[in-house]
Amino acid sequence: MERLLTRVGSAERTPAAGSAATGAAALAAALVTKVARRSRDVWPEAGGAIAQAAALDSRLWVNAAALEQSYEAAIDALATSNQPRIAESLPQAAEDSLELARIAADLAELALEAGHRCDQAHHADMTVAAVLAEAAARAGAVLVAVNLLSRSDDTRSSEARLLVARAESAAETLASER
Repeated sequence: MERLLTRVGSAERTPAAGSAATGAAALAAALVTKVARRSRDVWPEAGGAIAQAAALDSRLWVNAAALEQSYEAAIDALATSNQPRIAESLPQAAEDSLELARIAADLAELALEAGHRCDQAHHADMTVAAVLAEAAARAGAVLVAVNLLSRSDDTRSSEARLLVARAESAAETLASER
């Protein structure tokens, strides 16, 4: 965590927003895992949630590497005003940002399911997991819009908005239950 915060806060040209959002989603996955592990006595199927959280976490880190690469390509293309490279790199950066939003929305919904099945002493943890996942989905959607140069007619923009709505619904549902 300290390394992530140092990198995000540095003066270096790094994918700070994408890295921060990935960190939020990773924390959501870790919370789901922890609560599922601590709820096995009341939730015999908790192993399924642990496996799902691990799979989402794995997808998250693969996507983090892709986000970093597409960020670098887009920044380099924009810095040189190379129109063909811009046209090639920005859509990939948007796609990688959209994948972040997809993973985060899935994590929010997993937190919602876990929140209904886990030991209720950990309900607040699942609510926070969903809120963190929602934040990551929103960040991914913002990055989609930035990389599409605010073209709201692109299908990726509409999918990103739907993913944010899914994550928001999960977080609001859990928050309203306590």
